[in-house]
Amino acid sequence: MQKTMEAEKKPEPLSAEAADEAAEKVAAEAPAYQDAAHRFPDWKAVSAKQLELDRALLSRTEGRVHTLLSHLLVDRTLHHYLSYANAVSVRRLGYNDHGPVHARIITYNALKILRLLHESGILPSIEAEEVGTYEDAQVAVALAAFMHDAGMGITREGHEQWALTLVDPFIQHYLSLVYAEGDPMIAVLRALVHECIVGHMGNVRIYSVEAGVVLVADGTDMAHGRSRIPRMINRDPMIGDIHRYSASAIVRVHIGPGERKPVRIAAYMEHVTGLFQVEEVLMHKVKASPIMQHLEVCAYVGNDPPRFYLR
Repeated sequence: MQKTMEAEKKPEPLSAEAADEAAEKVAAEAPAYQDAAHRFPDWKAVSAKQLELDRALLSRTEGRVHTLLSHLLVDRTLHHYLSYANAVSVRRLGYNDHGPVHARIITYNALKILRLLHESGILPSIEAEEVGTYEDAQVAVALAAFMHDAGMGITREGHEQWALTLVDPFIQHYLSLVYAEGDPMIAVLRALVHECIVGHMGNVRIYSVEAGVVLVADGTDMAHGRSRIPRMINRDPMIGDIHRYSASAIVRVHIGPGERKPVRIAAYMEHVTGLFQVEEVLMHKVKASPIMQHLEVCAYVGNDPPRFYLR
């Protein structure tokens, strides 16, 4: 659909060199440490995995989405919000990572799921409804996926709602970065990003393909190593323990085209405890998602035949 207002000249995406330099500045702000005086690493530290994911996201995007990510990924204030959310999740509650690395994994997986759907003829809602384009939908999905867990810094219960209190100024800022002043798409995508964020736990009914993609993608970050830090901390059992120990059994998660459906999500695990992540986390989100009918979900336990939950 042709927009009513053509975009004015927008900021160019950062060059690879500039993006690396900006990422190094963020990393230099908080060098990691762990010595006798500290049982935790620095909560603000930037990990090698985070920088690796930054490069992957920037190398696989273009246009407005690339411009958005080239600035979003090196935003220091947003990094601090996400890092603190992770400290609360891991250190206070004993849950898996909900911080900067998780944000990047979900952004990457959400954009991949959206692309696989689009390639199979399943249009984002705003494109199907002739309100926006596929690129507009990508912008909304990237923004929402990256910021969805910021509310964990406030509280676990209702954190999807609390997130909007913290990140709405960022939503407005970054939409204004990639769209011209007065472009109606700013209002459309602000609302859509809100839907994606409030719907990512499956507790609020959502209707758009875009929100459904973010909801499902949030359940795909469950491979082992994602719970490494909380498992290394010596302390009494806590409420998030089943999430951490079940995740430690999963070797990897693969997202690709399905045999019968546009998207297959396959979890490979060493032990049946990993099935908790698939059955209680991923499938809970899948069943609440508007894109459920377009998904295949299966689990591989050791050398056993695949267990299909959806096909």
